[in-house]
Order: sequence, then structure tokens, then C-alpha cells
Amino acid sequence: MSRQRMIDALTYNRPDRIPVVYHPSPAGLHVHGQKLLDLFNQYPPDNPITFDRIPHPRPETIDAQGNYHEVRTDEWGTTWEWRIFGLYGHPKGFPLADLDAAERYVFPAPPALGCAGFLADRAQVELEKQNYFVIRGGASIFEKLQALRPMDDLLVDLLTGDKRLIAVLDRLVDYMHQVIAYQLAIGVDGVFFGDDWGGQTAPLISPKLFREVFKPRYRELMAPIQRAGRAVCFHSCGFLGEIFDDLLDLGIDLFWPQILRYDEDELLRKCKAHQVGLYVHPDRQRLIPLGTPAEIDARIAAYADKFRALGGGGIFYIEIENDAPFENVRALIEAVHRYR
Repeated sequence: MSRQRMIDALTYNRPDRIPVVYHPSPAGLHVHGQKLLDLFNQYPPDNPITFDRIPHPRPETIDAQGNYHEVRTDEWGTTWEWRIFGLYGHPKGFPLADLDAAERYVFPAPPALGCAGFLADRAQVELEKQNYFVIRGGASIFEKLQALRPMDDLLVDLLTGDKRLIAVLDRLVDYMHQVIAYQLAIGVDGVFFGDDWGGQTAPLISPKLFREVFKPRYRELMAPIQRAGRAVCFHSCGFLGEIFDDLLDLGIDLFWPQILRYDEDELLRKCKAHQVGLYVHPDRQRLIPLGTPAEIDARIAAYADKFRALGGGGIFYIEIENDAPFENVRALIEAVHRYR
């Protein structure tokens, strides 16, 4: 039932209910504990996820004053710093701080087909597909560049067309081809791209530069997904402006934005016209942490009315972080399941 519900929503085929997808954010579970765990399990979602534990930071990451602080270096050579448990960290050490090192920089090994991990992943996807529409992520080029090179330097490199940076980007595209091939081989229904292109009111680079540098590379990466008849899904925070139209032109099937950065009715009109599904991620800047339960209830009801009128398209997306009072969390989850 959940699998067909997602398919019907993505194809505007009047699903029996509006689907809901949960994200297993450890920040919210750590702060709210068992009552949030119980709430998640009381109102199950339409994606394959299990809530059976409450995550906590490791003891060695807590300092003498009781503050969480963690620093780790990943397989790409990026050093990350975390100050809030369960939220995404910030890069503070970059393997390509000096672009002259780019030619010598060694990428980590891509995921391997046929190994024990691959066979386990494929078996898990086959199991999940009995009930769910299975989407996996992992394709990123802009954000991965930001983890390899300081953001300010990266933007200058893009603007000036530094050939050393473009060479890294093309190597990264080759790497992501292998990531995508792995996802297709284990049988997923959709592949998520995750690159945040927007600020509060405008994209981070000009649409012209996006079209020259990134759009053809996205088209290349999306082609095997589309040839295989799988869904191309794209997450991008902020306001994308004209770049969103480029994503539509690329043929994405699902878009996950910060919905209040857009003219809502215009966004829904474009998605309907292009048969693109939309993750409805309620406003986490103000509504969920600072609004009232009544405001949350009214907003969710309005979304539900709009997507029922469209005949589909909408998928509620719930991600609970550390900053929302529990009464608002409860109001959000209960409203979604009341009006969906």
C-alpha cells in the first residue's frame, strides 16, 4: 500500500492518502527521547525506516563542562567539526585547500559491485520494495566540492573557470557515475541528488554559470537513471530561482525544497505541469520551532487541500531536529496524519 501510494503521488494519480516520509534525525530523538520514539511508531510513515533506539553522543565527545564537541576526518580527507549532536557538521580542514595538490589527490574507493556489502544491500532493497518505494541517496557534486575546497575559494574558482578545479569536478562526476551505478544495481526505485543551490532569496551562483558548468554534468549523471526507468530525485535548500527551471528541464521526478522560499502556488503549478512530485517539508525556520500548534495544524491542512485538488504530487516530509518544542512536534505529526 505504501509503495503504490508513493507511485500514485509522484504520477498525480490520486493516491488514497498523501504519503508521509520520516527522516531518522538523531538530534530530535536525542533531545525528546522515548516520547518522540513512541510518536513516530504510533504514526508510521510510507518509507522503510525503523525507530527502535534513542541515539546519544559517545562519552568521549562530551567535555568537562558537559558540552558536545567532536572532530573527525572522513575518507575524503575532509576534517569535520560538530557542536550540536545529530546535526550536520561543518568542514574545517580541506584536502584541496591548495589546488596545486589536486593532481595528486586520491579519491576514496567507490562502492564495489558484487562484494558482500553489495549483496546485502541488494537483498535489503528487494525486501523493502515489497512494501515501499525505495529511494537512496549519495549523488552530490557541488556540496562535495565544498567539502574538498573552502567555499569562498571554490566560488572564485568557478567564476574564473580555474582548469584545476574543473578537472577535479570531472573526476568527481566519474566517481558519482559509479555511485549511481551501484544504486541502480541494487535495485532502488529512485536516486537522490543532494546539492544546496539556494540562499534565502537567490541562488548561490548565477543561472548562466550553472548552465555552463553544472547542468551538462547533471544531465550526464541523470541519464543512466532515466534510461533504467528509475526516478531522479533532487534535494536543494534555499531559493533556486531560474535554476529550478533547469532542474525541470533535466527531467527530475521529485523535488525536495524549502517550500516557503518560493511562491507556493507557482511552485505547485510548475510541478504539476512537469509531473514532478514535491516533498513538503514544513517551515523549520519559524513555524515548527517558534509557531503554535494551531498554526502548524492550519498550515498542514492547507497543504493537504492543495495536493488533493492537484490529484497528487505532494509527499509530507518530517524531520525533527533539536530546536522544536515537543508540543509543536506532536502537533506536526498528528496534523499530517489527520489531514493526509
